[in-house]
Amino acid sequence: MVAQFERGILQRYITSASTQQRHQSKLLSLLDWIYRFQFTSTSVIEELWGLDRSTINRMLRRYLREELIAEVPTFCCRDKRLFFLKTAGLKVLEQFHNESLKYNGKPSTLNFKTCTHDLMVQALVAKGCFEGKYKFYITEREQTKEGLQRKRRFDAIVFEVESAELVAIEVEASAKTIPSRLGILQSTYRAITDENRVSRVLYFSHKRRYLTDAARIHQKLFDRPENHLNEAWFKEHLKIVYSREVMDLLYHKFWLH
Repeated sequence: MVAQFERGILQRYITSASTQQRHQSKLLSLLDWIYRFQFTSTSVIEELWGLDRSTINRMLRRYLREELIAEVPTFCCRDKRLFFLKTAGLKVLEQFHNESLKYNGKPSTLNFKTCTHDLMVQALVAKGCFEGKYKFYITEREQTKEGLQRKRRFDAIVFEVESAELVAIEVEASAKTIPSRLGILQSTYRAITDENRVSRVLYFSHKRRYLTDAARIHQKLFDRPENHLNEAWFKEHLKIVYSREVMDLLYHKFWLH
């Protein structure tokens, strides 16, 4: 049995070294991943499984033939296609988990304006899970289902193994206004202190300028006493990740096209 918030992480399904069992583990991992995020792409699956693209494409063709997943062409990301669950794929999950599942993912409801942003979030979570950095994760959609529509929802929440803390992941894909940043900081403070939902927040991006822009506006807001923002507290609980490796990964896999 795979715990709800661990579903999608490949290692959770592997119970033996047999080739057949490992193939089945990959299928279940992919189906659960799509179920939880609603859709995914080849670049995300590369991070989820740690395999090369040619191997993944071969497996995806098989799942498409078996009508477990559906392929949808798109121009919203470099991969040029997204994958959704089909009825047969959902039934495989229901049999494996022994529970009824409701899946609402479909191309007609996809927000193509945020599609690339959402795939970057998936890639960060997938990479951390494959590397063993994250034990489990909670998607933004799952936070919404928990009744947090009017509270701060993060792009994703992960349990970080090294610190044994719940950590929020935020992906910066565009510049934001000062009022918007103020609202984000205020709601983040409440999420950490009042609601105790996470311990820290990590900011990532495919471009350094979006991270430096966030840091610059944060500093402006800290410098204004009327905002009542404790600079020392925020610098302890918010970290902007200027990792060249991560930025290159996100840019070349999702934006360079």
